[in-house]
Amino acid sequence: MTVNHGPAGPRGAERSVVELLGRHEALTRSQLARLAQLPLSTVAGATARLLARGLLQEAPGPAAKEARGRGRPAARLRLARHATLVGAVVITHRVARAGLVSTEGQVFGRFETPYDWMQCPDIVAESVRLLARARDDARSTAPMSGVVLGLPVPYRQGAGLSMLAPAPDPVPADRPPMSAWLFRDVAPDLTRAFGVPASVDNVCNLAALGELAFGAARGRRHVIHLHLVTGMGAGLIVNGQLVRGANGLAGELSHLHVDSVGPMCRCGARGCLGVIATTDHLLEAARPLFGPDVSIYDVLGLAAQGEATVRRVLDDFGRLVGSHLAPACVMLNPEMIVVDGTLGPAAAPVIEGLHDGLRRHMPAGAYRALALTLGRLADDAELLGAAHLAQTTNAAARGLMLP
Repeated sequence: MTVNHGPAGPRGAERSVVELLGRHEALTRSQLARLAQLPLSTVAGATARLLARGLLQEAPGPAAKEARGRGRPAARLRLARHATLVGAVVITHRVARAGLVSTEGQVFGRFETPYDWMQCPDIVAESVRLLARARDDARSTAPMSGVVLGLPVPYRQGAGLSMLAPAPDPVPADRPPMSAWLFRDVAPDLTRAFGVPASVDNVCNLAALGELAFGAARGRRHVIHLHLVTGMGAGLIVNGQLVRGANGLAGELSHLHVDSVGPMCRCGARGCLGVIATTDHLLEAARPLFGPDVSIYDVLGLAAQGEATVRRVLDDFGRLVGSHLAPACVMLNPEMIVVDGTLGPAAAPVIEGLHDGLRRHMPAGAYRALALTLGRLADDAELLGAAHLAQTTNAAARGLMLP
């Protein structure tokens, strides 16, 4: 069961501590508790965790006397001088999300806005703007050690967008505009803009790395992460390493062949999974009952409330995905499939359908070795995956080995 700790829970308390210490040189635990309006025990736990991860340190010099009495003066805490953050910008088909993230898995500043990435003329300038808003939210002046940009398209490292089909010649007049920056590697431009190493990757890959490093797949070596809510895709982890494929097309779940007489897909093939099982199809099934303006988040909310029709639709969706994912599971033999954490409480019928589809189309031994679980990080998965990617990329550049 996922527990939402709320503003005063562990994550909220840690964030409050970091925000306060970003505005003050050093504070005692009692001062932090008073300024944050949190119980001293909550602040003590938060500071202990932050100290253990090296994000805080004790400040030199005596503390101001806080109360009458004798005994050792209370220790003052400050942000660790060496602490740095990773700037993460994640672009999905629905929103842009930016965060300042520690390599220990904490999001200290966050900004999100509805976004149409295909209308963006300059992704570097947008990344600067979005991360400035995240820094405002964090109220932190800690330096960034790296920047990672996540995009909702197949991406080939060092080259840019990996095309699923040749561009038509001539280009149709009604084709939506496509930003020129997609067709080249913008990582060097990001490095120049921020003055730190930069990487670009697919959002499904980042989500998989997030769950591997900090979430449901921690400690696993062979994992498929299913990205299902804001687009359909997968991140593949084999022997603990992210698999991108020769052209960055590994994990393109939406382009698995499903129906030879199905509708045409933008990749040029007919009957791809992404045109058969999409959020639009889920909405079409829900609109007769819940009205034309029902959104995917309405559908998920209704499923979480136990609405039977919606749960059947999500079960069918999971079964369809599972039946066509089964051959990949036979080939890769993963030990775990992590299902998109943004499904939240609505995940149960999707996972039930996935189980049924996989069980019917896999050898019994391979199926029994496979665990299905809901992601733990929800929409923080890509941000935390960006931090892990930056850490491993920087370590590789320095010739270090990370676990």
